[in-house]
Amino acid sequence: MSKNKLRLGVVAAAAVAALAFGTAAPAYADPSGFKDLVGVGSDTTQDLVGALGSVVPAIGSYDATGSTTIQTRSGGPTFNRPNGSTSGVQALSASVNNTGVRTFPASGGVSITGQVDFARSSSAPSSSFPGTDLTFIPFARDAVTYAVSAASDFPRDIALGNAGQDSISPAPFTLRNIYRGTVTTYTDSEFNSVTIRPIIPQSGSGTRSFWLSALGLTETTIIGTPTTDISNTAQEHTGTYIKNAGDIAPFSIAQYIAQGNHGSISSVSVTERRGNIELGNVDTIKPLLLTAGGGVELNTAFPINRLVFNVVQTSRLTGTSAEDLQLQATFAGSTSSVCAASATIKQLGFGTIGSLCGNTTTYKQGFRY
Repeated sequence: MSKNKLRLGVVAAAAVAALAFGTAAPAYADPSGFKDLVGVGSDTTQDLVGALGSVVPAIGSYDATGSTTIQTRSGGPTFNRPNGSTSGVQALSASVNNTGVRTFPASGGVSITGQVDFARSSSAPSSSFPGTDLTFIPFARDAVTYAVSAASDFPRDIALGNAGQDSISPAPFTLRNIYRGTVTTYTDSEFNSVTIRPIIPQSGSGTRSFWLSALGLTETTIIGTPTTDISNTAQEHTGTYIKNAGDIAPFSIAQYIAQGNHGSISSVSVTERRGNIELGNVDTIKPLLLTAGGGVELNTAFPINRLVFNVVQTSRLTGTSAEDLQLQATFAGSTSSVCAASATIKQLGFGTIGSLCGNTTTYKQGFRY
């Protein structure tokens, strides 16, 4: 199949998106002033939660990237900016655990007790940290596909693959086999062999752990393979790292839409960092759907999908202080302020999740350091 045919579905959607979304200068979106409910962590949901801050003024969400350090309370300490879901949950754990003084980062950091109220997480609770100290509250749905250079002939429809195919020789052309290093090239339209460089996001990224899990792989699995995080500098959902014809990386579909929407979102400054990329289909299923209004939206039937969460200290969900009641009203239950903001959730590229939004009974883990 020709490059043009392979690209047709996503190109059509991207073209409509380009016309509808316009352009804007890059900007970061830390809160202006100190807020009651401070959140840090996930790159994937930073723009969405930042936009929710315009609907729920108590929310102060700090981006995953920007200045090296942040200060979240008047008179409080300055500390390293948490970048990614893991780092956000670690910061929350250090902030709320009253059993002893914890620092962030754990090594060489400072005490941040009381400086963080919630963590943004694009990954579910980890079984490596058993317990119920933290509650992961789902509030939207994302999906993840792969991005490749728009100028390349990299196939735009790739099967996910599974462990049952691992013994097949030659190895099938699947995402699993690309990331486990058994498929290392593809043939372009001029019959040249192109070396594949599978890119994985930076350490601590929720998308990194989710992507590997979706492919049935682990950190150990990819050691010694061509998979790279470019010396831990490949920031998730940043297409400018995809420079070569053989480059491939996971990319949040919601982030792709939000970045395309950046010129029309007044509630938060979304940084356009997609570069010259296109998203691919997985098992023939498209990541984007055209809307009646001429835009694009997340295909919630995409096979690689996930819930995204705001993480809070479990004990605060039954607290009776004014601060705890405010946190509960903001995040807990399907009628919470965050769950009621369905229009904002959709505008930032995510899917709504109905009565599952605000669930506080299902997703738990212990503190993480």
